[in-house]
Amino acid sequence: MFQAVVRCLTCTEIADDPEIVARFSQHYDDVDRGTTPATVLFPWFPSLSMIKKARATKQLYDIIVKAIKVRKQSGVPHNDTLQLLLDSGDEQNTIVGVMYCDV
Repeated sequence: MFQAVVRCLTCTEIADDPEIVARFSQHYDDVDRGTTPATVLFPWFPSLSMIKKARATKQLYDIIVKAIKVRKQSGVPHNDTLQLLLDSGDEQNTIVGVMYCDV
């Protein structure tokens, strides 16, 4: 199921690599587990959950940025969400936000 969601909402560079999809899934699980009642009530408090959540978020960001760079450098278009966003002229941070928040 997660593989299908990744394929629909990210890009070929991520969806076609089972290792990256597995890491992507693990990082999303870490973000989900890092959201606790304490982190919602006290988002400024550097708890272990919040630190793990921040680390997982950064790792997801790095995966998406790498895929964007690979796509831009290759110049090969694909029929996926990343290409749609690139063709629309969206900035890198907007693309990351769409891919991160939608999955």
